[in-house]
Amino acid sequence: MKICKSFLVFCFICLLYNVAAQIPSRYKVNDDNVQLISYKNLFYGGIGSVLLYSPAYVYYERQLKEGFLKSKFSSFVTVGTGAAAHWEGASQYVALRFGLLLGENKHHLETSFGTSYFYHGDMQDAIIPISFAVGYRKMIPGQNYVFRTGVGWPESIYVSWGLRF
Repeated sequence: MKICKSFLVFCFICLLYNVAAQIPSRYKVNDDNVQLISYKNLFYGGIGSVLLYSPAYVYYERQLKEGFLKSKFSSFVTVGTGAAAHWEGASQYVALRFGLLLGENKHHLETSFGTSYFYHGDMQDAIIPISFAVGYRKMIPGQNYVFRTGVGWPESIYVSWGLRF
């Protein structure tokens, strides 16, 4: 339990540093040329459900690189927490993932893989510590709002909304 608390404090400090240091201005002006700067940070939350398992969660995402490996892929890293209600009770978890987005305009295929840890509740030692998601993401260039839907673990079949900055 003490390791989990230390991990959460570390993630929270990294999050605060990243948010404070990386917020871009929305537009960049170069010699009569105005260019829209892409957003690199994303907060999103959502809900999921499959049979008798229903999680709710909040995540922070940081875009790492656009044009990953000279392609239409963008890479990102995600850290977050959530709570899942299930037939036997409830459990809380943290998750950390690396992912790729495929797409250039507003429609994207999203894939991510990483680790999760249930730190409280009935599922504490009963679940393999993996985390993954495959889904659809809609984010219009120049706008703050993001819509996501797909399937993953520990989110199950999910829908979420977020804000980029």
